Amino acid sequence: MNERWDVLVVDDEPVVCDAIRLVLEQEGLSVARVPDAESAFAHPGLATCRLVLCDIMLPGWSGFDVARDLRRRRPDLPIVLITGFATSAIAEQALEAGATAFLAKPFDDTELLQVVRQVLGLTDVAPKENGP
Repeated sequence: MNERWDVLVVDDEPVVCDAIRLVLEQEGLSVARVPDAESAFAHPGLATCRLVLCDIMLPGWSGFDVARDLRRRRPDLPIVLITGFATSAIAEQALEAGATAFLAKPFDDTELLQVVRQVLGLTDVAPKENGP
């Protein structure tokens, strides 16, 4: 299979994955999703994706572990860690683990797009809801 993905979402909550996918695909990004770290490391899109969005609370490995391992494999790959248990200590730990950014649940479409645009260097792209 020759498919390429812009974003790999690692989260064991299908509802969260589907919501992220819907928002990002409306922005023209291709999105693949996996439920855990093992699946992420085995996914063919990991070698070429432009961004990984990863929940901190995963079965098996934590998102911190995933970020540390991804940082070794692909040092320039942007990684956004996501959690519903956001504290300043967790955010600091995420950045220490190698995350490029941190996103607290629940987040809305605007927050998600802002973080994704920022880490992908697309900050000059106007949101679709801002029409003439």
